[in-house]
Amino acid sequence: MNKIFVTGVAGFIGSNVCKNLLQNNFCVIGVDNMNDYYSQLLKKHRLSQLQKNSNFQFHEVDIEEYSKINDLIKDQKIDAIINLAARAGVRQSLINPFIYETTNVKGTLNLLEVCKKQGISKFVLASTSSLYAGQPLPFNENLPVNNPISPYAATKKGAEMLAYSYHFLYNIDITILRYFTVYGPAGRPDMSA
Repeated sequence: MNKIFVTGVAGFIGSNVCKNLLQNNFCVIGVDNMNDYYSQLLKKHRLSQLQKNSNFQFHEVDIEEYSKINDLIKDQKIDAIINLAARAGVRQSLINPFIYETTNVKGTLNLLEVCKKQGISKFVLASTSSLYAGQPLPFNENLPVNNPISPYAATKKGAEMLAYSYHFLYNIDITILRYFTVYGPAGRPDMSA
């Protein structure tokens, strides 16, 4: 059975990705730092749904803690890492840009280093449509997006550039998804207000 390491599993996107992986008979090792950006009750609800599946295991770990992530993955024979953990939201990034840098850039770097050291050849990164802000319409995925206009977008661009360099240097297969306003049942409250 293929084993996937997923970050941000208590989040809206992360929990739905895990649900889909589990339905398709993958084994999922999930982490989340359970921060208080919004209600932890909602995060715990999502986790409780995942924990009903015996192929899911959860660890409350922050991707900023390299040694904990590395120790958790070591000897697990992980097939891929899907990084859905992030500090999200443009407005909040203007208030506290430092936490965005440590989570979105350093956290991604930690996971890429784990891929390199553990021989994990597939890495999926959640990025953002905020990179297109200020670009001419209609948006096109081939736009260079080299002028992010918020700390949030800048940190996600930084994560993308790290992913590119690890692909180039270590031949890690990278997929980057730039999400646009994701919402639905049990979604992040600020995305549907």
